[in-house]
Amino acid sequence: MLNPKTLFLSMGSAIVLMIIFAVASGAATIIESKTSTEAAWYYVYGAGWFALIQLLLGINLAFNIFRYNLIDPKKLPSLIFHLGFIVILIGAGITRYLGFEADMHIRENTASNVVSTKVSYINLTALNDKGEEISSAMPLGLADVKKGFDLKLKTADGEASLKFKEFVPNASYKFVNDDNGKPVVEFVVSNESESEEIFLLEEEEARVGDISFIFNAKPDENKKYVLFRLNDGNFTVTSNADLSKFTMADSSKTELKAGSVNEFGTGSLYTISNINFAPRLVSAHASRKLVSSKDSEFNALIAELNYKGESKEMHVFYNLMEPSRIAVAGQKFNASWGAQQIKLPFSLYLKDFELKRYPGSNSPMSYSSEVVVKDGTNDPGFDYRIYMNHVLDYDGYRFFQSSYDTDEKGTILSVNKDPGKIPTYIGYFLLGLGFLLNVINPNSRFRKLAKLIDNESTKGGKKVAALIAVLLLGLNFSSLKAEDFLPRISKEHADKLARLIVQSPDGRMKPFDTLSKEVLNKIHRGESIGSLNSNQAMLSIMVTPDFWRNEKIIALGQSKELKKELGVDENARYASFDEFFKATKDGGSEYKLTKFAEIANRKHPGSRNTFDKDVIKIDERLNVFYMIFIGEIFKIFPKQDDPSNSWYSPASAMMYFSPKEAELVVGMMREYFSAVDAASKDNDWSKADAALEKISAYQHKYGAAVMPSEKKIDIEILFNKFQVFDRLTPIYLLAGLALLLFVFVKMLAPKVQINGIVKAVYIINLLAFLAHTAGLGLRWYIAEHAPWSNAYESMVYIAWALGLSGIIFAKRSPIALALTSILAGVTLFVAHLSWMDPQITTLVPVLQSYWLTIHVSIITASYGFLGLCALLGGFTLLLIILQNKKKPNAEIARNITEATRINEMAMILGLSLLTLGNFLGGVWANESWGRYWGWDSKETWALVSILVYAAVLHMRFIPKLNNQYAFAVASFFAYWSIIMTYFGVNFYLAGMHSYAAGDPLPVPDFVWISIVVMIAMSVLAFTKRSLCTRL
Repeated sequence: MLNPKTLFLSMGSAIVLMIIFAVASGAATIIESKTSTEAAWYYVYGAGWFALIQLLLGINLAFNIFRYNLIDPKKLPSLIFHLGFIVILIGAGITRYLGFEADMHIRENTASNVVSTKVSYINLTALNDKGEEISSAMPLGLADVKKGFDLKLKTADGEASLKFKEFVPNASYKFVNDDNGKPVVEFVVSNESESEEIFLLEEEEARVGDISFIFNAKPDENKKYVLFRLNDGNFTVTSNADLSKFTMADSSKTELKAGSVNEFGTGSLYTISNINFAPRLVSAHASRKLVSSKDSEFNALIAELNYKGESKEMHVFYNLMEPSRIAVAGQKFNASWGAQQIKLPFSLYLKDFELKRYPGSNSPMSYSSEVVVKDGTNDPGFDYRIYMNHVLDYDGYRFFQSSYDTDEKGTILSVNKDPGKIPTYIGYFLLGLGFLLNVINPNSRFRKLAKLIDNESTKGGKKVAALIAVLLLGLNFSSLKAEDFLPRISKEHADKLARLIVQSPDGRMKPFDTLSKEVLNKIHRGESIGSLNSNQAMLSIMVTPDFWRNEKIIALGQSKELKKELGVDENARYASFDEFFKATKDGGSEYKLTKFAEIANRKHPGSRNTFDKDVIKIDERLNVFYMIFIGEIFKIFPKQDDPSNSWYSPASAMMYFSPKEAELVVGMMREYFSAVDAASKDNDWSKADAALEKISAYQHKYGAAVMPSEKKIDIEILFNKFQVFDRLTPIYLLAGLALLLFVFVKMLAPKVQINGIVKAVYIINLLAFLAHTAGLGLRWYIAEHAPWSNAYESMVYIAWALGLSGIIFAKRSPIALALTSILAGVTLFVAHLSWMDPQITTLVPVLQSYWLTIHVSIITASYGFLGLCALLGGFTLLLIILQNKKKPNAEIARNITEATRINEMAMILGLSLLTLGNFLGGVWANESWGRYWGWDSKETWALVSILVYAAVLHMRFIPKLNNQYAFAVASFFAYWSIIMTYFGVNFYLAGMHSYAAGDPLPVPDFVWISIVVMIAMSVLAFTKRSLCTRL
């Protein structure tokens, strides 16, 4: 018989519980994405077994604190952060079962003290003998409804009971055959513009236009009618006008004369005048019931109301404004299901709602509510401004700016009363404090591993230190040679044009230099054309479009089929604008890819082949190129006295500016383009400089409110020039690969000294890391927000974290330095692939929070350390495979031990950062909208990652798993949880963090190849696992 302690309280059971918890949580996100949030809550999040797992984990943790003697002063840091988890669990329980969440809607110049709960309730009300409303309610979410309920309501004459019978998703009323039912005719009536469903019981009539539809009743012969009759179980149809009958089974058509009696049933379409009607149900015994239907979006439940010995069935719809009404035993009852209206002991008066947008954009920059808090009728109250990340705390309630009405004259506030907040925050504090102390505690596992590595550190000479420098000096970052045929544009003038300010679609003000690089990179897949840089190229295209129509500068994809359709060589890399069009018989032109672009865009992303993808990309490039031609892409002219600070392109300015303003803009552009055209021939750029200065002066005069400072312009142009992140890619890669090569050489020839190369690579990585840090700082300054707000920025930041982790572990292990350097280079390389957008963008209001900055920086940094763990795990497996089973290589064995220890140290750091970052995200969410955990897919998968890595780190307490092989395999595969958190959620699941919810991209082939390679390595290493030692 199993010992209860072994079953529930052992370290093995803790690991099993963590894995079950992780798998269940991950499965719930998939259920939510494929079905609905309600289904995920019903099957997982709201299920009793899911709460039981969390309770068992808490009990197991508390028991093991004493079992492993964490109360020993030497283990104090470990005790602190493990206690933190227990306190967080307690706080979460208090919040879930005692907390309160609701929404408050207020219109301008009105007050409200009523909130609508976010938790749904089933509510039963009646009137007592004094005419006062009495009610009874109980929480009932969609996830809980199938569990049933029995709601009681006491009245003066007895107790009413509303008892659950059935849940009907997507409910609507339909007639179905029923032996106890009544005769019914149900049909669909339609004309050229609309259709409707009609059902008739006996002696009922319905009018559609000038036609009466009648069932077993006497018609008015003076009006056009269709009469249905039921005689001896047979249905007939007759009319005082001719009918047409189309039988669907054999596609036959029959004309029915006026006054004739004809058989009537389903499977036919009838026409009278211009109206069609098709019978859906023709039954002598049918009743109207609530059933599931694809046509309905409403959920409902069927319940039985019992009162004073009498019972009746009630149908209650979810979140329907009107309650269901019924009378039982002479008493009237109302039942509703959805948010409950609760009155607060005070009110908020909305003086004003203010919405600010980014300049020239519809994107919200911030929104706020000016309210007056009134506590009592005679209380004058006090003013308060509620806006994103700035909450109102009053009488135990917290009010957060959540949303607003579409007419911008009303606000929606989230209301929260959370008694679990303080214990939860105490748990977060204990967590952070414990993690910090654990790293510096000389008795911790982390420090013990560090000492073991220090005692066996690599020794060696300096014979090959100069190799990396030679390799780097030998790099030739060449550019295309100058082409004589290109129009001449002065570089000095282009540098002045680079400083002209442009407004992007999202409202960001940036130099012309930035947008020109973004545009040229889009159409040409490069930042120069021959000898022309992006600013020279853009100006030349705008001034001399006829020349550029025939130049091959639009980048093509790899599809030979597409190139064939365009009529260009299959090896061609570029095509001209004119090559995308062909002449038509009427003397016009036709876009060659019209049909293919339409087909590709209609296809589901998962069904698109290489040809479709290339068509979509090239179609976009062509459209961008065309926008340059017509002067539509560069918004350089501010509209005078515009409250939204909108800027317009020269073409748009002619349409939207006043005639006087438009004339001024046209004059400036004509003067500038003429001067540039003349200068390109005589090389006198003074007039072009003067014309450009006029445009700049116009910007400063009418767009001063949003003009960036000269310093900021200088820094952004400098940032564009140096392209720090792109140039760091080969440095990281070559340095890491060179060091890894010498590490392998030393394994095969232990006498080779590599200390010099280690120092050289360390210095190179340190300098690269400093440049990387400076680049992030510049991007932060330019964007005015932390540089990890989108996919590109977070990849760059992960590369930075990898560089940092390599430097931290460099002195203990050259392997760690080599692998982090390589992975940092690969990460930067991926960041600069075509599907990553490097543009600096604006932020939505909720993301403008210092808590978010801290949360994202810490959690993303953890990806770097955990990425190192995956590399070290794979590297360890490779070394195990290379090891000789009969005559083990001592140097390889030493490197296996070193890599495993560094792996475990990095995992301790990575897991600490991941856990701390995830819970700091909870602080941000709680301070922003009053909810620090909502089981969103992103936060759920971050939790899955925490559980996975916690299980891996605790594997050493299981004797059979306490070895280098098991730890290598676990750390190798565990990173897939991070990949799912980072990429999978963004592109494959539903949620707030999702980029493509409901329209997932196909899984790339390299993912499956990687999995196969990883499995193969694990299997090969398994045969030599006996050579591995304990951790």
